[in-house]
Amino acid sequence: MNFFEKMQQHTGVSLNDVQKQAVRYSDGPLLLLASPGSGKTTTLNMKIGYLLLVKKVPAQAILAITFSKASAQDMAQRFDQFFGKLTHEKVHFSTIHSFSFQVVREYFAKQHLTFQLVEGGNDVPLHKKMILRNIFTEMKNTNPTEDEMDELLTYISYVKNRMLSSEQLGSVKSSISGISDMYKAYEQFKTQNPQHLLLDFDDMLTYCLRILQDDEQIRTKYQHRFEYILTDESQDNSVIQHDIITLLAKPQNNLCVVADDDQSIFMWRGSDVQKLLEFEKNYPQAKILTMTQNYRSTPEIVKTANDFIKRNPKRYAKEMFTENPAGKPIEIHNMQRYELQLNYVVQEIEKSSNPQETAILYRNNSSAIRLVDKLNKAGLPFYMKDVDLKFFRHWIVEDMLNFMRLSYNDTRVDILEKVHTKMNAYITKKQMVYLKNNNNQTSVFDQLQEVRHADYQEQALKKTKQLIKKINILDPEEAIKIIRKNLGYEKSIRNTAEHLGFNEEGLLGVLNQLEHIAVGLPNLEAFAKRLKELEEIMKTSWSNKGRDVVTLSTLHSAKGLEYDNVYMIDLVDGIIPSKDDLKQQDEDNNEPIEEAVRLFYVGMTRARKHLELLTYHLKDDEHVAESLFLKSVHRLVKGKSLVKKETSFRESKHARDIPVNAITKKEDLQLNSNVEHHVFGKGEILEVSGQAIGVEFESVGYKKFMIDVCLKQGFLCHIEE
Repeated sequence: MNFFEKMQQHTGVSLNDVQKQAVRYSDGPLLLLASPGSGKTTTLNMKIGYLLLVKKVPAQAILAITFSKASAQDMAQRFDQFFGKLTHEKVHFSTIHSFSFQVVREYFAKQHLTFQLVEGGNDVPLHKKMILRNIFTEMKNTNPTEDEMDELLTYISYVKNRMLSSEQLGSVKSSISGISDMYKAYEQFKTQNPQHLLLDFDDMLTYCLRILQDDEQIRTKYQHRFEYILTDESQDNSVIQHDIITLLAKPQNNLCVVADDDQSIFMWRGSDVQKLLEFEKNYPQAKILTMTQNYRSTPEIVKTANDFIKRNPKRYAKEMFTENPAGKPIEIHNMQRYELQLNYVVQEIEKSSNPQETAILYRNNSSAIRLVDKLNKAGLPFYMKDVDLKFFRHWIVEDMLNFMRLSYNDTRVDILEKVHTKMNAYITKKQMVYLKNNNNQTSVFDQLQEVRHADYQEQALKKTKQLIKKINILDPEEAIKIIRKNLGYEKSIRNTAEHLGFNEEGLLGVLNQLEHIAVGLPNLEAFAKRLKELEEIMKTSWSNKGRDVVTLSTLHSAKGLEYDNVYMIDLVDGIIPSKDDLKQQDEDNNEPIEEAVRLFYVGMTRARKHLELLTYHLKDDEHVAESLFLKSVHRLVKGKSLVKKETSFRESKHARDIPVNAITKKEDLQLNSNVEHHVFGKGEILEVSGQAIGVEFESVGYKKFMIDVCLKQGFLCHIEE
């Protein structure tokens, strides 16, 4: 009985031909491209079992590296299920950070150096966030907002994971002026005592790579110890993580890289899909296998997702397929208003006989706020895959509550001090100093009349006092509208966004969220209480894990998961793809838009049986456009392919010499029913009677991109200058 027969008998797992090839291939580099639902974790574990039981490789000579701690634990548990009774040897399953920490500790002990971690729980005496907050405050003379702290943390992690030089720091886009100087100050702070260094999690990688490069004794020790290295989710590895693994695998290069370039969605934290695309270049003797049989989803979902991902020209060509029975068609709902989208989803959950097998996916955590409010009001419990409570601590939320507090008691100078620059009362710093020094416990607006600077301020103060009193007797929704419009708060927000480089749309979105939460509440006290309730509901939703409740998740956090029913919401331009995705594409940087395509693809492939895609025309009285990705899916669902065919680059290069049709402008064409559309980014290929016409939308510079796309997709084209 061979290994595979034995495994089928022992575990019930039957591998297909490609999976068996991957398991047997053990000597030399292997890139295993695993499409969604293709059984990659099972195959990886079977490969480890094969090394142990057939190749007789000692367990201590095998290193299995995963992207996250949860993935490492999942792999270890599955391995024990398969092989726990067949072998007592323990394979080392590790995250890249855990392995790096091991190397760093060994080196520091060898050099008689000490170090201190500045990340972890809140009990860390010297915490990374505290250090950065102090640096920001010192440089900017103001405290950072939650959003600014997040951006600073992301910037630092990105720089380290991409291994950017000092000269490249300024090339990373950021809304925080001087962010590269903050990064340098942070690094200097951590290394001010060379004998006792401060390290964050990303430093583990930086120091590990440097140690492996410079310390021959440690490098050769680990290279000899781990004869076989297997990495999972390698599309999520950053530049520095790729380099660590590459160095570790030498000189044998018995390296198995399991990845899917079509699911690389963490560029913002340093992941680099280009390393995968250059695998053959870095390992000329490598074997590449594609696991494309999907065991998860229906043919309707698999075919549409497979054709959709071909929008991206920079990828390994592969055809995902399934032998699963046919299911329901993908449903696309184009609602008139945003609110109708939420109502529909809530109604569907109410009707569901098995909520645990249902997920609602969205791109941004902000999409969850109103959804949570709706579900809770409908009495529907839920589990949140990733809880983000920043909304409730946002400075705009605090401002709104402060206006309401002032309406209860307009003698409070301490409250006025927090909002006086954010309304139309023209209150100066000098006047605030006067109030703090001479407060007589009467209305602050009456007191300010004594030290007003001009006649126009007299009227402004009277009007402000009246409005502040008025909002106390209004329902919360009307009160917020008064604060936004009549008190001038929204104008203040727009000015702040313009002068400080904040995202105006995001800030106004917070106001809109608050206004919707306020709908139907009787008074301001009930509004404040509702905010606390929602925060607590979201915070404690983790306790519903494993129960028969619907799952709410961002598209990023949903990767690796699967559900019978999936609803993807907020599918509009500006969200997916984001405005920044589209803007960078206009600047001839297609990486963000291609990653957004992959993110959409990840969402689609979470569904086993039923997939619904939801969009709308109006949100908060603003017109929005259906996501251009959804337009592509519309065509695919109708049976129209986005690409004529896939060919290799070599096969299509000769097309330049064949005069067929010219790259031209859309407005010059006489479109008719024989025209097929194939969308790539913000350009299209129009196919007329089997011949391709590339279309440029906005710029002459875009022509080159469209020519390249035509060639890569196998269309014949003639270039007109």
